[in-house]
Amino acid sequence: MESGLQFVNSLLLFWGSVFIATGLALWMFETGPEEGLKNTRRRLGESWRKLAEAPWGRVPECLTGWLAAKLENLISAGFRDADRGIAFGGLVFGFLFFFIPLAALVNMLLGGSAFLFLYYLALLAALVFLNFAGETGRLRFLTGLAAVFLGVSLFAVVPIYVLRSFTEVTIHSPGFLKSLLVALFWYVAAYGAGLMLDAGLRFRGLDPGRLRSARFAHGFLAALPLAYVLTFLGLQAGQLAAMEPSPAPTWQLALLSIGLTAFSLPLTLQVMGASVADAGSRRGAGLAVAGAYGLSLLAAAGLSMALAYGIRFGTGGALGWAGAANLLMGLAPDGGRVYLGSDFWVTHLPFLPLLGFLFAVLFGTVAKGAVLVFNKVAGPGASFDRPFLTSALSCGGISLLFFGAALLV
Repeated sequence: MESGLQFVNSLLLFWGSVFIATGLALWMFETGPEEGLKNTRRRLGESWRKLAEAPWGRVPECLTGWLAAKLENLISAGFRDADRGIAFGGLVFGFLFFFIPLAALVNMLLGGSAFLFLYYLALLAALVFLNFAGETGRLRFLTGLAAVFLGVSLFAVVPIYVLRSFTEVTIHSPGFLKSLLVALFWYVAAYGAGLMLDAGLRFRGLDPGRLRSARFAHGFLAALPLAYVLTFLGLQAGQLAAMEPSPAPTWQLALLSIGLTAFSLPLTLQVMGASVADAGSRRGAGLAVAGAYGLSLLAAAGLSMALAYGIRFGTGGALGWAGAANLLMGLAPDGGRVYLGSDFWVTHLPFLPLLGFLFAVLFGTVAKGAVLVFNKVAGPGASFDRPFLTSALSCGGISLLFFGAALLV
């Protein structure tokens, strides 16, 4: 049985190597032809200019605000407003009207449950009814019911039913690669829940885009598919770290891990976003950002403790609060030694959003240093004129930090 520290060492070496490779690729962009890269070069150079002009004390604030805005835009484009894209429509149409019905038919022919296939026949009947009765005013009530039945079924009932079935398979036969496919079902089910939430708010005359609670809910729903994949990735990481099979996952572990991990994203995002709102016009903005990081750390630790306490609750391997605290610190439940098994990796997933913000600040600090050194050595403005090389130097600095950390583990 391994402690797991060797696995952490390997991870640090791996990411250090990734940043070296990224730096080499960026250096090749700098020395290669400029065709097709002019706009990227201009935007990147402008980013380095803004970072160089910002005081050192405002780097955390600037990078925190930048990442918070990027994540909000990503949630909006990839989830809340995803239906505006052509690719999304094709994906959902093929998923709901081809893949699932075909899989349901094959499952029924092989002796499995016929429920889903028969349910699709009922949906087809409702669609035919709407097609012929939609123009008849006397059947308006029935056509309304049929439309609601179709909408709720396609974006809630069917995805959730399929999600439950496929999640059951991955729980009994866990695997990271399997979870990537099933995450699509989680995405469609979460998107359907978001549609119903927005419909309910608009029915009450509210704009979901202006409500903080609605944005929080959308962030949670958008994070569910990723949290599902990360849960099984954490289980896999624990097996590799401890070099022993992890305890069989259960619905209790899966739902708690997915729910609390997904909850950590909008929670961290709203705390960070609030700390940098109108920061330029407030005194003590740096203290507000530092306080946001401290609050996010406490929140992530609380979610991690709740997850450690709950994933085995009611079973023979249940942990008390003392055991959960030991697990939080990277120790075995009895506190006698370092042990980074599957439970450690799964219960620390709520820290990932905070780690993302911390890494953004770290990278920005290293990049600012690279910009200033490059300008001093190569002349004023050199880093802005050769932004890919500046990025390569920044990646090199980050890789040195990873390699240095690996030496300490």
